[in-house]
Amino acid sequence: MLVKNKTFSIVTLGCRTNGVESNAINNQLTDSGMINVNDINKSEICIVNTCCVTKRAEAKSRYSIMKATRSKLCKVVIIVGCYSQINKNLILDRKVGIVLGTKYKSSLINYLKKYDGVHPIIAVNNFSNKDKFENYVIENYHNNTRAFLKIQDGCNFMCSYCVIPFARGRQRSLSHKKIIETIKKLVSNGYKEIVLTGVNTAGYFENKNYQFYDLLCDINLLSGSFRVRISSLEPFQINHKIIDLITTNKERWCQHFHICIQSACNQIISDMKRKYTITAFIELCRYIRSKNKMVSITTDLIVGFPTESNDCFKESLINLKLINFSDMHIFPFSLRPFTAAAKLKNIVSDQQKTQRFTQMSSLNKMFKNQYLNTFRSQTVKVLFEKSTDINYQSGHSEYFFNVKVKTNKHLTNEFHRVKITRIIDNQAFGVLI
Repeated sequence: MLVKNKTFSIVTLGCRTNGVESNAINNQLTDSGMINVNDINKSEICIVNTCCVTKRAEAKSRYSIMKATRSKLCKVVIIVGCYSQINKNLILDRKVGIVLGTKYKSSLINYLKKYDGVHPIIAVNNFSNKDKFENYVIENYHNNTRAFLKIQDGCNFMCSYCVIPFARGRQRSLSHKKIIETIKKLVSNGYKEIVLTGVNTAGYFENKNYQFYDLLCDINLLSGSFRVRISSLEPFQINHKIIDLITTNKERWCQHFHICIQSACNQIISDMKRKYTITAFIELCRYIRSKNKMVSITTDLIVGFPTESNDCFKESLINLKLINFSDMHIFPFSLRPFTAAAKLKNIVSDQQKTQRFTQMSSLNKMFKNQYLNTFRSQTVKVLFEKSTDINYQSGHSEYFFNVKVKTNKHLTNEFHRVKITRIIDNQAFGVLI
């Protein structure tokens, strides 16, 4: 297919890693002379970057595919990502021309050029232990003020509820030299916040002599006015050395730890095949706060796991109150194919799952409000983002909560000190200092 001057759009579902990869696809296509119109209904080529982490994510993926195929202008639909990796037989419509999994996203432009408009292309292969990291290094981000750098892909841990190892394969990492080189280029291109991301970010492993902590040390030594945020961490992969490095270098590192707990009940943690105890998790959080009492600790939490009895749920509530997160991302359990949890006897009804989700959401609202109110009259450093409100400029603090400032000044991509003056509906407001 001749691609020059063809219009396209990308629909991205799921995690930040998908977002990074969609941005890389965008750069591939625009570098080949294509035009991103960011609207399925105005695109000749529609790309759907799918997700399969939950049933809801799969449903959204299917809906986006259907919407793309119904667009009158669209001539070719391309399906990529985790959902297509484990459901490769997606040629359900004559407009679906190309189906790629997670393995060949970085070569999408090559497949598009090979496509003859008649014969569908399906390139979905299983992962092996020999697969190498696909290069998704990006030096400019479409419509973003922060840069996301994918340093790792895949996961070696087989948590009983998770389908991602089947969709993304074994762990593999980008070379540290390429990471450092890319950060330098991103900073020179004007980005002031770099987000290290991956499927299992702290599982970064180049070799036995160079792992995640070594990478953080090298990043810490770089010059320039920029800060770094780590997208997520597993509690069994973060240690005191990592915590000390981050909390003692506050100008370089966002004071935010997103540590995935999934459940706060030991029995469920064990049933999930997770590699920690709730006691160890609580002690980890205590150590982090001993280094910076204002630090933000957020998490992911699953409610309604098949073996979660009423007593297990109550135990989770008690332990979560002991930890006192600043925010929680809460998900109802979603049964995934191929996983060990799919074989468990389910003792949780849909009604119970909904009730538990509602109860946890209320608890989280309280956690978030308590945390934000500790910043009243405190000063934070905000990186301002593109504003959609003519009366307010907004951005994220080093503690990763959003702050709004009433001003007519153009502050996009600038650091400013802001004094927090009030909290309304879990939104922080402040004034420039």
